[in-house]
Amino acid sequence: MPFQDRNFSKPIYEETGKEPKKVVIISCEGCNTEPEYFSSIVDKLSENVKNLVEIEIVEKLDNSSDPNNVLRNLENHIEEKFDFKNGTDILWLVIDRESVDSRKKAIEDILPVCHTKGYSIALSNPLFEFWLLLHVCDISKYKKEDLHNNEWVTEARNRRFIDKQLSEILDNGFNKKSGRFNQEIISVENIKRAIAQEQQFCSTLPNLLDELGTNVSILINDILDLE
Repeated sequence: MPFQDRNFSKPIYEETGKEPKKVVIISCEGCNTEPEYFSSIVDKLSENVKNLVEIEIVEKLDNSSDPNNVLRNLENHIEEKFDFKNGTDILWLVIDRESVDSRKKAIEDILPVCHTKGYSIALSNPLFEFWLLLHVCDISKYKKEDLHNNEWVTEARNRRFIDKQLSEILDNGFNKKSGRFNQEIISVENIKRAIAQEQQFCSTLPNLLDELGTNVSILINDILDLE
C-alpha cells in the first residue's frame, strides 16, 4: 500500500492502486531550488518516469544547509515510515560542495556513514546551480576557473556568477525564492544535454570535493527513462 503518513507539503506521484515497486527518497540541502527541480521533473516529464509509483522529497524544517542536517533529515524521515523497504527503496542526499574548508570536512564526515548505510550522494561543486547551467547552454564557452570559483558578481553580493548566467540565459530569469523555479529548464532535451555535458567534468566521489563537476545525472537516471 502507498505510504500512509505524509509530513511534507506535496506528494509527487500518481495513484495506480498497485504496490510501489520502489520509492526514491530525496533529502535536499536547499529548501527551494532542488526540491522544486525534482518536483518539476515529475510534473513535466511524467511519461519518462521509470516504473516508480512514488518519489518522496524530505521536508526541511529549517534552513540549515549542513550536510549532517541533510543526512539527519533523511534518517528521521525514513524512521517515521513504517513501510520503508530497505534494499528496494533508493535514498539520496543532494548536497553542494561550496568553497569553505569546513564544508569539505563535513561532507567527508558523512561519506563513510552513507556508504555503510547504502545512501547515495548527489554532490555538485561548487553548487547545484552548476548542474542547472549544464541544461541550458554550451558549457564549453565558460572558463572552468570562473565556474569553479563562482564569485560574487554584484556589488550587493546577492548574486554569484553561475546564478547570473542562468538569469541571463532563461527568458523568465532565474530565482531561488520559494515557488519561483523556472520550469523552462526542464525538458528531455535539456536533461540529456546536462547529462552529456556532465561528462566533461569530474563526476566521482571523493574527487568532487576538490574538482569542478557534479554527479546528479546518477540520481536522474534512477528517476527517468530518457531513451
